Amino acid sequence: EIFALADRIAVMRDGELVSVGATNEFTAQRLVQLMVGRSLQAPEPTLVAQRGEPLIRAVNLHAGKEVRGVSLTLHRGEIVGMAGLVGAGRTNVARLLFGADRLDQGELWFEGQPVRLRSPRDAIKLGIGFVTEDRKMQGLFLKQSVYNNAATGLIERLSRLGFIEFRTLNKHIAELISQLRVRTPSLQQQIRNLSGGNQQKVIIARWLALKPKLLILDEPTRGVDVGAKAEIHALIRELASQGMAILMISSELPEILAVSDRIIVMREGRITAEFSRREASQDRIMQAAVGPG
Repeated sequence: EIFALADRIAVMRDGELVSVGATNEFTAQRLVQLMVGRSLQAPEPTLVAQRGEPLIRAVNLHAGKEVRGVSLTLHRGEIVGMAGLVGAGRTNVARLLFGADRLDQGELWFEGQPVRLRSPRDAIKLGIGFVTEDRKMQGLFLKQSVYNNAATGLIERLSRLGFIEFRTLNKHIAELISQLRVRTPSLQQQIRNLSGGNQQKVIIARWLALKPKLLILDEPTRGVDVGAKAEIHALIRELASQGMAILMISSELPEILAVSDRIIVMREGRITAEFSRREASQDRIMQAAVGPG
């Protein structure tokens, strides 16, 4: 929009004006670099890089009218993108894999063993994390501090006989906030005062503290700036390279194509197509998402 409409561009970073000039003096890459203070160019991952053994397998999942006969397998070290129109059933599948919704029919296998997820707690114990699409309503305690939001997942893990090891807790939180480049004046800052990108990184940090084997991300870059988006993409690739399985739901086809090793398309509660990154294109994904006609 800026390149299409603006005559001049002003770039701000951390409360300061860092550059002003005519629109034709900038490129998209240059704008991103000015916004975040460094280059965010990252090498594209190799096709299906480091894909390991199957981690979770879903067989013929049914849940109301939203999920109808979905079967899929997610591997260690693989990023699977899930595309489709709003209401196609993508989030419903994610919630079934996280134990948040009741399964009417079907089987779930985790690390080669049949499992029954009665609640998110069951999924978390197995090593499944879920970054929801609505971070403000479902992911954050908006009136609490960055520290408290990040600590939520760690407190139970680090407590011993009802006592919390605060020194260890503080160390873990500081390391995660630094690793994910969360920009905040202090850990005591209310999280509602942070940008959308930094809020999202705190949620991801909370799950990474639990060392999940599978991380489900529902619209992970919705409402975040271009710099934070690039950082989140780089983080997703890094987690996959370490052997984590990633299921990423996104309505942005360029994001799906740029990040995913494999792409699943849903329509009306069913999987209608599956592509490798080499096979996928925006046209093919949209055709599978919309259907004939």
